[in-house]
Amino acid sequence: MKKPGFSLIEVLVAMTLALILLLGTAEIITLSIWAKSRGETAAALAHALSARIENLKSLSFASDALQPGAYSETVSDEAGRGLFRHDWTIEEAGDGMKRIRLTVSPAARPGSAASVTVWISRDVGFAP
Repeated sequence: MKKPGFSLIEVLVAMTLALILLLGTAEIITLSIWAKSRGETAAALAHALSARIENLKSLSFASDALQPGAYSETVSDEAGRGLFRHDWTIEEAGDGMKRIRLTVSPAARPGSAASVTVWISRDVGFAP
């Protein structure tokens, strides 16, 4: 005579399937949190680059701040995303041109960084 209910093997198979589904879901959640963090860092770096470029473009071509040399500054982001280290070099590129190489990295994690090279010209009119 058979008793109603589940056998031990049926219960173990059901628990194994549930465990596999839970582990897959946990991994997807972990990867999505990691991707979100990287995306936020990339957006913050792009914003910091843009702000520094706009600041440099607003200066007159003969300004002391646009003299050739290497510069560095640690700046707090306006949106409260943390501190960012700005490193830039300014070089004369000939005939009224200057090349600015800018690198921005989070002060806490100097491994991740964003870089850009910008040329400004006296003739294009980047004067304020």
